[in-house]
Amino acid sequence: MLLWLVLGGFAAFLVAWINGANNAANAIGTAVGSRALDIRRALYIAAFFDFFGAMLFGKFVSKTLLKGIVDTSSFSEPSIVVYGMIAALLATGLWVVIATLFKIPMSISQAIVGGVMGFGLATLGVTGVNWGKIIEIVVAWLVLPFMGAGIALAFYFLLYKRLMYLGKRALLLAGDTLLFTLIFTTVFLLNVKTLKTSDLIWALSISLLSSSIILALFHAIVYKTMPNDIELARKHVFRVLLIISAAAMAFSHGANDVANSAGPLAGVLYAIREGSVPQTVLIPWEALAFSAAGIAIGILVWGYQVVETIGEKITVLSIETAFIAQFAGSIAILIVTRLGLPVSTTVSIVGAVAGIGFARGIKAVNIKTLATIVSTWFLAFPIVAGMSMGFYYLLSTIPFH
Repeated sequence: MLLWLVLGGFAAFLVAWINGANNAANAIGTAVGSRALDIRRALYIAAFFDFFGAMLFGKFVSKTLLKGIVDTSSFSEPSIVVYGMIAALLATGLWVVIATLFKIPMSISQAIVGGVMGFGLATLGVTGVNWGKIIEIVVAWLVLPFMGAGIALAFYFLLYKRLMYLGKRALLLAGDTLLFTLIFTTVFLLNVKTLKTSDLIWALSISLLSSSIILALFHAIVYKTMPNDIELARKHVFRVLLIISAAAMAFSHGANDVANSAGPLAGVLYAIREGSVPQTVLIPWEALAFSAAGIAIGILVWGYQVVETIGEKITVLSIETAFIAQFAGSIAILIVTRLGLPVSTTVSIVGAVAGIGFARGIKAVNIKTLATIVSTWFLAFPIVAGMSMGFYYLLSTIPFH
């Protein structure tokens, strides 16, 4: 069994590592592209908040990948689950490594869902895949970029044009409002578990408390450090907001994308330890911690690779428009994360950045780059599914003991 534990751990770490390397750009690409942060500091911020987002909230989506697409508890032979989950992880890791080499921001969630689907097709055939869940996930993928773009467009026209005419006091008030909205929404959506009154009261209470504390700190620090020149003051306020929103996106990325490794790894651990995946699943803390650490290490080691594509190659971003894109992407991904769907922060932030570009006209968007990114997402689903099937058949030739 040691062989399969080691191989499962390697495959999960590979996906977590390349996830961090590729998707670090989702959190920090806009901040680096707009020159609000240098790449080194940005990578440290992303790694820190990604790790804690994964540890605190990663269990929600991990369950979807473990049992929602293929019911792993239906297999009587633990070897099938082990072969299948490792195959899905290896296929995903290989595909995203290739995408990262070409500096393409890849939707790892799309790849791993394709990998798990390929495992289901290899073992149970067409009827073994929960197509209802697949359709639900695909619809979320299709909706998410438009949601991110729509929020970005709305804030661009409602906020950006007015920023140029705000005095210092009104500018600080606008910053306070935006920060409170961002923190409140982030904390609320990650804490609300049901629509029961007690859960809603708890989520509202913790959201108001944390938002108020962070707002007080933000207001005090920005008020004291704001330059006298109004243009410099505006850039200062939105630079701070952009850094905070980048941290929020990193936190959201960890909460959502740790599932890409932790879910399949949990399946391997259950199959080896207990002989099957139980009907009631609790994602082991070690699977979350191992995967969260892999993401953080990937960010620090190779996270710079795709940052330029997000921050500069889709459209040109100022500090103000970079914040709007980051804010829009964060809110969109938090909504779908809390629904338990393994959607992608890549899809969300690319949609939001493109939305900012389209707000200035189609010529402001690099359509070629955007088309390359989107086509790679659509190719990932069938290709990774096919690769996963191939890996499954190869692994199943090795004795399970």
